[in-house]
Amino acid sequence: MKSISCKIFGHEYHNINETNSLYKELECEKCHKHFTTDGYGRVVKLTSFWKDNHLSIEKYFQKV
Repeated sequence: MKSISCKIFGHEYHNINETNSLYKELECEKCHKHFTTDGYGRVVKLTSFWKDNHLSIEKYFQKV
């Protein structure tokens, strides 16, 4: 039932990652799916590709 309301009315996002300003990790309050922003600012589903990408960005900026 929760995913049907997201399909009809859209997701209701709230930010779950407050520590990094380079990207946002979001969660839908209704269906509890995780999302992130890509390089263009679009909201995309948080997959293993994006998790690895975020980790590599964090490691890069820790070195600098």
